[in-house]
Amino acid sequence: MATATAVTFTAAAAFATVFMTVIVAMTTAATVVVVIVVMVVLVLVLVLLLQWLINHTKIGMAMRAASRDFETAQLMGIKINNVISFTFAVGSFLAAIGSMMYFSNYTAVTPTVGAMPGLKAFVAAVFGGIGSIPGAVIGGFIIGICESLIKGAGATTFSDAFTFALLIVVLAVKPTGLFSENLTEKV
Repeated sequence: MATATAVTFTAAAAFATVFMTVIVAMTTAATVVVVIVVMVVLVLVLVLLLQWLINHTKIGMAMRAASRDFETAQLMGIKINNVISFTFAVGSFLAAIGSMMYFSNYTAVTPTVGAMPGLKAFVAAVFGGIGSIPGAVIGGFIIGICESLIKGAGATTFSDAFTFALLIVVLAVKPTGLFSENLTEKV
């Protein structure tokens, strides 16, 4: 179940990373302003809805319980297969929104074009802290902004390497990510 929850957090991070990538690709100032406003509002609404879903609904409570202790959640009467299916549906929905924004900039789609954005989304989720939706989104924003600055400086070939170097530095300093949950395990 932890992997299903990680899929949801990774999808949120993908959404934030795509947000920054699309902004950089726009050319006119008016278009950039409109895209920024629309995407910021969309990101805020989706993050708030996801937070509300996970923290204030029965299915969210079941998702959290199953991610903590799969067997105990099942013994408590939670239908684990339904929770897993719902978690993957939410993650797929967020990934679909992110991919629609990402591919609105490109005219051609190939089977391998999503590999690097998917990998960067996972890096953003780990960077922000697995278990924290706002952390995953902030991680995506930080990576997107840093890559935009690097590309703007003319070092386009180093932008991907910078992403992974930034992840290594953050994990060396704070191994659980920037905004990870504090889990206390009781014995």
